[in-house]
Amino acid sequence: MRKPTIVVAVHDGWYGAGTGAGRTNRTFLRLLSEVVAAHIRLVVLPVRLVPGSAEFDPAWHRESLALVRETSIVRPIDNGTGGLTRFGGLAAFRRLSANTAAALCADILPAAEPLHIILFDVPFFGVMPLLPCDVAGNATVIPRSTAQLHDPTNTERIAWERLGLHATVRRGGRIAAISPYMRRHLCQAYGIPDRAIVDLPNGLVPDEIATGPGRPLPEAARGGFLLAMGRAHRYKGFDDLLDALPLVKSADTPHLLLAAVTEEATPDAYQRRLAARIRDERANATLLPLFDAGIRGWLAHPALRAVIVPSRAEPFGRVPAEAFAAGAAPVVATTAGGLADQVIDGYTGYTAQPADPASLAAAIGRALRADPATIEAMRAAGRRFVRERLDYALTVRRFLDQATPWAVGDRVSRLGGSPP
Repeated sequence: MRKPTIVVAVHDGWYGAGTGAGRTNRTFLRLLSEVVAAHIRLVVLPVRLVPGSAEFDPAWHRESLALVRETSIVRPIDNGTGGLTRFGGLAAFRRLSANTAAALCADILPAAEPLHIILFDVPFFGVMPLLPCDVAGNATVIPRSTAQLHDPTNTERIAWERLGLHATVRRGGRIAAISPYMRRHLCQAYGIPDRAIVDLPNGLVPDEIATGPGRPLPEAARGGFLLAMGRAHRYKGFDDLLDALPLVKSADTPHLLLAAVTEEATPDAYQRRLAARIRDERANATLLPLFDAGIRGWLAHPALRAVIVPSRAEPFGRVPAEAFAAGAAPVVATTAGGLADQVIDGYTGYTAQPADPASLAAAIGRALRADPATIEAMRAAGRRFVRERLDYALTVRRFLDQATPWAVGDRVSRLGGSPP
């Protein structure tokens, strides 16, 4: 017997979440489970991870299982890495896409009507060309980033991404943009027609907002600190931040907590290089290499002097959003990608040019010299920005109402709650 079905494929956020994308993916799944009607079958296709993977978080996985319905189907999909990593590069993407398409055709599609398939992010870009043409029109592909942004010399991966995205559009599927910047990027860098793009902007829900002081501060930061955090990748601009610190014109530059993190217990080559720089240059900084959800609690710490986001590329920019929601101010960010949509110079924060340590140092100096009235005005503006433009529950409701009206009915209008 055929059943109305929504399929959600995720590469991050089911077994753990080492990225902001993973946290947003799981929030989407939770909201979806709350909104869709009871008779709708939900199918989750996560990239398979094994307990021995550094990316496998048992507590997170238990919570993921608890947030979806007992009647939901969870079908892990192998990407050829032995369950050790959710990403893995182009070879893993190809294997994952083929196995996802095979699982859909063999087990899901024959029993689904109506159907909508939601594919989160790059590893699933190759699924659409492998599905029957009449199915692809009932699909939404949601790029959280692209190789053009984060791996621009990888021409083979860029070509593969372009092929998958254009196949989706040609067969009547949708591409969803997670920010105004990503809509522009997909049009300009990948040639996606604007008419084929729908909006599904990232955002926050109330229980994602930091409200407490977080884990204990390192001793050097207790008198006041700067906070920079994100995945340990060069495009995050952490080298630019270390270059900028000696250039800051301030009589009292606070200690920097640099949370350039991975889920691995042993620091990788990039993290070792950052640590060597801090040591050799005697920088007033502490490197935190291991991902810990408690670090985000520092956004609400009274000793926080400023949040620094030095990225060279950023499709959305979750750190400023979390900072605004937590009342952290000032926020200093480059104008890279989606950051420019959120951090407005002199209004919600201070801005600098990407990959420009001198510009970043000047913006940090302005933040440290800001008077209490200016900081309070920025704090209020940031919270207002989150409330008015980054309400993820409202965003998901609108998306589902357009993409799957047969699944939600009037329940969409009854799911409420906005971040403060």
